[in-house]
Formats: sequence, C-alpha cells, structure tokens
Amino acid sequence: MSQIRINEMNFSYKTFYEPIFQKVTLNLETDWRLGLIGRNGRGKTTFLKLLHGELSPDSGKISMDTGTELFPYESKVIYPLTMDVIKENIGGLRTLEDNLEDMETLGRYLELDGFSMESSIRKEMYRMKLSEELLTRDFSLLSEGEKTKVLLIALFLRKDTYLLLDEPTNHLDIRGKKDVAEYLRRKKGFLVVSHDRSFLDEVVDHILAINKSDITIEQGNFTTWKENKDLKDEFEARAGERLGREVRQLERHAKESRLWAGSANTQKYPFASHARTNGAKAYMGQAKRSEQQIKDKIEEKKSLLLNYETAKNLDFQQLEAEGTWLVKGKDIMYSYGSRELFYGLSFVIKKGDRIWVRGGNGAGKSTLLKLIAGQLSTRGITRSEGLKITEALQEPYWREGYVKELMKDEGINPESFEKLCRLFDLPESLFERPFETFSKGEQKKLEIARALSMENHLILLDEPLNYMDIYFREQLEKAVLAVNPTLVFVEHDEWFGERVATRVIPVGE
Repeated sequence: MSQIRINEMNFSYKTFYEPIFQKVTLNLETDWRLGLIGRNGRGKTTFLKLLHGELSPDSGKISMDTGTELFPYESKVIYPLTMDVIKENIGGLRTLEDNLEDMETLGRYLELDGFSMESSIRKEMYRMKLSEELLTRDFSLLSEGEKTKVLLIALFLRKDTYLLLDEPTNHLDIRGKKDVAEYLRRKKGFLVVSHDRSFLDEVVDHILAINKSDITIEQGNFTTWKENKDLKDEFEARAGERLGREVRQLERHAKESRLWAGSANTQKYPFASHARTNGAKAYMGQAKRSEQQIKDKIEEKKSLLLNYETAKNLDFQQLEAEGTWLVKGKDIMYSYGSRELFYGLSFVIKKGDRIWVRGGNGAGKSTLLKLIAGQLSTRGITRSEGLKITEALQEPYWREGYVKELMKDEGINPESFEKLCRLFDLPESLFERPFETFSKGEQKKLEIARALSMENHLILLDEPLNYMDIYFREQLEKAVLAVNPTLVFVEHDEWFGERVATRVIPVGE
C-alpha cells in the first residue's frame, strides 16, 4: 500500500507575513477516499498544490510512491469530439493514434491500454450517468456540469495517479452532485476538497482537517468528524471553566498567604523573632506553591480549545408585513427566445415562509427570483401593497468602487451592515479597498450583508453558499432558523436546504 509522507513541512507565501503551514508531519494512505476541510483562507488549495508539486515547501519534505493529478485542470481540446477530448487527456492517447506505425508510439499506446480505452470510457460514462451520445458531440457544446463529469472520467482513467480534486461539484446541480458522489464512492485513491456536508458524508472515508492550530486525520465521514469535534470542544470547554475556577481560587490563596506572611504572623509572634521568621517563611512557601500551581493550571488551560471554532451568531431584522401573503404567482409563463422555462406555474409566498426553489441547472431558478423581485416582468405576478424586497443574486449588485461610499446610496443601515461584516469575519481593510479587488467569497459575503441590512419584508437569496466554507454555512443556517425571516432561496447544498426550508417550489421537474 503506497503512502504520501509529509515530514516537518513549512510553507509561507513571500507576500504574507503569517506562515500557512508549520512543521506539518502526516502519512496519507493513497487508497483512502480523503476529504479535506477547513475555513476559507486556511490553505486547502495550497496544500493540494504542494502535493502536486506546483509549490515547494520552504523546508521539510514531501515524498510519495505515485504521481498526482489536480482537478480542475486545463483540458487539452485539440480535437472537437468529446470522445477524443477524453482520450487526449489520458496521456495524449488521441495524438498517439495518428502515429501507431512508429514502434515507440505503439509501445506507449499499449502501455496506456489504448486499444481497450474506448470500451473503458463508455463504461465510465454509464457509471457517471452520462449518455454515450455525448461522446459524438462537440465538447464545447456540453454544459458546464457535463464537462466537469467528462473531465473527471478522464482523470480516473489515468494509470498510477493519486487524484487531488479541488471542489469538483462547483458547477453541478443537486442531481449532478448525487451522480458524482455515487461515482466517487465506487472509487478509491483521491483527496477531495469540498464544503458540501452532504457530499462529504456520501463520498469520503477519512477526514483531513486544517484546524486553527494543527492538522488532524480521522477515520469516518464529515458527520462523524463533526460529532467527535463537538464532543471534544464541549469537554475542553468544561475543563477550561474548571481550571479557571481553580486558578481564581489559587490566586486568592496566594494573596492571602502573602498577607498572612507579612501581617498575621507578626500578631501571632509579637516578641519571638525566630518563630515569627519561621512562620513568615511557611506562609511565603505556601504562597509560592500556590503561584506555581497557578502557572501550571494556566499552561494546562492554554492547551485546551486550541481548535475551538464556532459560527458566530448573526442578528438581523425584518419588517413586519401586513396581511398573510406577500407575492402571488398564477399561471406564470416565461420563455427565453424559443425556450420555454415556465408554463402555468403558480405559487403563493406567505409571511414566515422559507421557500427553497429547487431544480436542475438551466431550469429557471434564478429567472424565477428575478420575476419575484420585479427585475424581469411577466403576467400573473402580484405583490402586496408597499412590499419591500431585498435580494442577493448570483451577480453582485456592486461591481466597482469603495464599499464605504457605495453603502451610502442604498438605504443600508450602516451599523447593521458593519456588524454583519464583522460577524462574517471580513477585515476592516475591505472598506478601504476597491470592490473589484475582493475575492469571490468576500464579494458574496458583502452581497449578503448588504441584503440583510436593508429594510425588507422578503429576502431573495440566489446560491448564497457559493465559495463559502462550512462555518459560514452553519452561521447562515442558524441565523435563518433563529430569525425566521420570510425568505425565498436557490441553493444546491441539500444539507442547508433540508434544514432551512419550510416548503419547496420545484422548477423544471
């Protein structure tokens, strides 16, 4: 059984003061289905690039008995057909086929199982729930989800490689995620980065967690890891409280011993100086022992909760709507050109509803949110009088400029907005930078903070968890359940949807 061995690895980017990894030592079995988790900015993608050799440790060593392949990767699209694209991404098989008269080329082709590869590709297409008909289509015409699946197939058909999959479900809807999860569950020998808790539960048999203070490996899926971490955090929190009480008690005892050594002992031995001196020494000895115990317990307490992390509680307000319903849709029809998205769709959004708009990619979920918001128009939608709607859609409302200036013109409550930004762990420096310099995750958090800090009776969220780590997902989930706003959302994270939604509007099903 081959391993990836990491010994005393240190790494930092030259432009950042804080090191990313310090003295990391790990042994990873290459037949594991390993899930890599950690907060945004913790170094998950950096870790993959170090394993792949794109980056080199500052010190320490990474050694392995196999090669690695990183996903996503720049696919070779020399030939238009999907079958040829897959072949070319398996060691250049399609190019080799044009020169099989050459003995060296033929040897390489045989080494890659070239003559049986088409049969293997068809089997993998079936396992990935893809139609064979796609193999004869132009690769450029496939959907993003189909391209993702096809390129994953090409990776798994490469020989003697350990696969490093960086968020492979980014362009997939719920059905697509299930297909990829089922496919990966039958494989072995890969490391996958994902923030999707349901996906991790279905796919992995080990968890590699980049924590606040260390990196740990645990057998099991995400749920077992989370349960064990919560138990450990709870135990250490109780131990920390106990140690805190003991430290306070010892501090009082040390203080009293010093006072007794200086005053009470004089009263006890007013004339006998020798006895007084011995008594003072005894009290001072007690004080020093207490102080040493205090130091020991403080050090013990410091060793607790080093990896304790929890989602900070969000707090936002929603206006009280008059009446019971906010938006009604009756027999809605909507098309893009000749493509019909909705025909006869009806729904009612009532006060307190948390509605999950669910469907496949291209089914019209985002379009429905825009129709509800009034950004697109069609017959059949009625909004209650005076209704205030705020939305955080896929494309950010703000595109350029400085946040501190942008927020002035939007009817945003500045105190609420800035508080949400802090709770989202956004640095204050963001207010001094132009919006276009923010990462996708930072842009998404600002968009959600903008929506939640505006006066509204109804909130619309379009894939709010894109680019977000597990802690943010828990944070938003807890907030929605606590505040109970009227909400309509699109989301491919089943874990979030199943816990938050009170009902579902299916589209394209």
